[in-house]
Amino acid sequence: MASAPASLVLFGVAVGAYSLALVGFVLYLGLRRRFLADIALGLVLLGWPLHGASILTRALEAGHWPLGNMYEYSTGIAFIVVTVCAILMVRTRMRLIGLPAMILAVALLGVAYMLYVPPGQLIPALHSYWLTIHVTAMASSSGILSFSFFFGMAYLARRWADQRVLAVTGMPAPARVGAGGTAALTMGGGGGAGFGATPLTALAARMQRVLPSARSLDLWSYRFVMIGFPIWSFGVICGAIWGEHAWGRYWGWDPKETFAFITWVVFAIYLHARVTYGWKEKRAAIITAFGFAAILFTLYAVNLWIAGLHSYARA
Repeated sequence: MASAPASLVLFGVAVGAYSLALVGFVLYLGLRRRFLADIALGLVLLGWPLHGASILTRALEAGHWPLGNMYEYSTGIAFIVVTVCAILMVRTRMRLIGLPAMILAVALLGVAYMLYVPPGQLIPALHSYWLTIHVTAMASSSGILSFSFFFGMAYLARRWADQRVLAVTGMPAPARVGAGGTAALTMGGGGGAGFGATPLTALAARMQRVLPSARSLDLWSYRFVMIGFPIWSFGVICGAIWGEHAWGRYWGWDPKETFAFITWVVFAIYLHARVTYGWKEKRAAIITAFGFAAILFTLYAVNLWIAGLHSYARA
């Protein structure tokens, strides 16, 4: 029986480290013990170089840039997600960003494993330097734009928590939080007396303690759109140029091209509405959810279930 390629072995170890890190972040969210978050971060930092080594050895085994099929593409996007996550956790000490990032990374790697194909030569259509430029740009922007969704959903959660606390206490939520981050909501008059007895309001108070301010989360979501959108635009333009070289036309409304354009339009609407009409916070967060769904649909649904010129990416 042939032994597994080195890239697949490293892939498996990295998935194991990320899975344990995910468990650590879940426990940290529930128990609020800092050492659990630090252990989870350590596991992410352990898995990251192994993940990178898996991609590098895959490139050496296959003899080409490792973005030629869905296994390699999913692994590449997961690597971008983990990289951005690690930078945020180390530089800004945002430990909780590891939770959604690890959920997505482990999910992407799980799908990658299900779509695994052994290292092999590229089909003739992919023998081009545009593979490195175009597909790397699309994978990178997909991973980066995912964080706009993470922060957008965190914003909605924090906004709900603030409104819940305000409705129950009858006063601004920060005025009801005691020193050390402990909510003083079961003491004193007004609506606070019954606060602790309500599971939803207790959850809201907990969210206020673990999440940054709503304004900060909305700003982080915007920053990642500002980074990821130009890269996605660059990738689409490179794809059009590659299409002219490969098929003799810049644009043919192939399903992959169409949904890549739809994704571009969603994030263009986000930026236009935010800058021109002041659409921030809730409406902006909802648009990032549509954008994230469009990215996933473009990545998997189009490649796996809709026939087109890009269908070769499934294998």
